Amino acid sequence: MPTTQKIRYSDCDPQGIVFNGNYARYWDDALTDWFEEAGFGGEGLGGAGAEAVTARIEMDLKTSAVLGDTLVTSIVVEETGRTSATLAMTTSRQSDGRTVAVGREVIVFVDQDQFRPMSIPDVVRGMLESGKPQHG
Repeated sequence: MPTTQKIRYSDCDPQGIVFNGNYARYWDDALTDWFEEAGFGGEGLGGAGAEAVTARIEMDLKTSAVLGDTLVTSIVVEETGRTSATLAMTTSRQSDGRTVAVGREVIVFVDQDQFRPMSIPDVVRGMLESGKPQHG
């Protein structure tokens, strides 16, 4: 199920467009939904014994979204390493499919107790390497 975000008044800046910093929040919401869809929702990635934290976001804004638009964010796994994964993120306007924001997010898996990088749990790695679930 795709992650959607209806743009509300509180999302917009004085120019009447979505404030650029909100896209990171939309991507975080999409990533949360994506993990939940795969059965890794909640604390410790649903019992996998790790947490996923954002280490880097690289984003290009292609066009503006405005009040009343609905945005759809899709995620594709680009690469998995020992402790991290690189995800391609695309946010499009639902009404016309036009790309609004595109980029990458690097997530690092950390130990729940010491918050230090750890190897990606095998069950999570399997999901990442299969590329499922994918929205969009």
